[in-house]
Amino acid sequence: MQSKHHSRASRRKGERGNVLAYTVLSALFLFLAVGLGVDLSHFYLAKTEMQNAADAAALAGASALTLPNPDRITAAVDRAVELLNANKYNFNNKSFGVERDKLCGTGQACVMFAENLDQLNYVNEATARANPDDIRFIRVTTPSKPVSVIFASPILGSALALTAKATAGLSVPGNVRICIAPLSAVAPNPGESFPAGSEGTCPKPGIQEYVDDKGVKTTCDPTKEFCKGCVYTIRSGPASNPSPGNYQILACAGSGGDAVRDALAAYGEGCKCGNVSPGDEIGVDTKPGDTAGPVQDGLNVRFDDYKGAVKYSESTPPDLNVYDGIKYSDYTKGTPFKGPADGHTGQPERRVLKIPIIEDREFDNGRDVVHVKSLSGFFMQEPVGKKKNGDIKVEYVGGDVSGVTGLDPSGGSSTNIVTPVLYR
Repeated sequence: MQSKHHSRASRRKGERGNVLAYTVLSALFLFLAVGLGVDLSHFYLAKTEMQNAADAAALAGASALTLPNPDRITAAVDRAVELLNANKYNFNNKSFGVERDKLCGTGQACVMFAENLDQLNYVNEATARANPDDIRFIRVTTPSKPVSVIFASPILGSALALTAKATAGLSVPGNVRICIAPLSAVAPNPGESFPAGSEGTCPKPGIQEYVDDKGVKTTCDPTKEFCKGCVYTIRSGPASNPSPGNYQILACAGSGGDAVRDALAAYGEGCKCGNVSPGDEIGVDTKPGDTAGPVQDGLNVRFDDYKGAVKYSESTPPDLNVYDGIKYSDYTKGTPFKGPADGHTGQPERRVLKIPIIEDREFDNGRDVVHVKSLSGFFMQEPVGKKKNGDIKVEYVGGDVSGVTGLDPSGGSSTNIVTPVLYR
């Protein structure tokens, strides 16, 4: 028995710590594996932060493509670059430092444009400015930034370059749901004209003519349809006789003047009427004149007028430009300009009311349910009540205004209101 134990001990004398070597080697590989996992998680976080910044910048740039002026491309670049630089990456402590003319790829600017989503070659700002009306998509690329390798440098090197890319653009016309103001614009029935006194007041009498940037001429008859640049009464004051203007308060805001006032003053997530698309049914309250005061208080906050029951807050902000008595063309140019009072933060396009257009035959003399024919934008040139009659007069600007919710692929095609959408 003793000889057997002696024999085993003799054989073990030649091992010389092999188990210790295997253990140390295994620990080394385990350390590298754990380090690689930590580094990969770090890269994933940095990439996600970059992608979020690119997504936000692309959407901000796309929002400028709805502007009806030749500077929309410049505005799109400004918004995209500003928002990209406002975001950080790598545990929220590294800035992108993007400049307008900075290249973020081989011969490519950080902000590029295209007419079609699948266009092979996106173009730079200078090229896009030559035909701004054709541009519907914007692509934002972050600069390639090195992210340090912490543990796995023997495998991955000292740093790994990361970048992100996002493409946003305008939704398909008519395929959008928007948060409406609880008012409506009454359109003539098919083949008919506006009732006497309800037709638009236009810059010049008769048929209106428009020429776009490509020289294409279009016309519009303000006695039979809403025409851009013309001013319409969308609600008559309480002293007026019953007219289509008295149909305008929509019951989706709730019952009573206070509910209407709060819905008209609300901004962003405070929308009271939900998201509406052409063809939807909406309840309408046809009692004339009863809510003239609350309607005035709710609308006039856009001019930084808080003399009524509405008080300033982030959910009831004024417009960025509260200059009284300007046309929409002046508003989009930003001249003349008057900002809100100190301490009041304005928001863009607050003076553009997104209102459903409803045919006159949809209404009767009592509470009813009506169908939305289309959605359009109406611009408030001046506060309600300025002329002491309580009429709400607004300039028709059409459907080329930004929506607030997003793409609805099942929508119809009876409006051209568009909204920025993140595609990829």
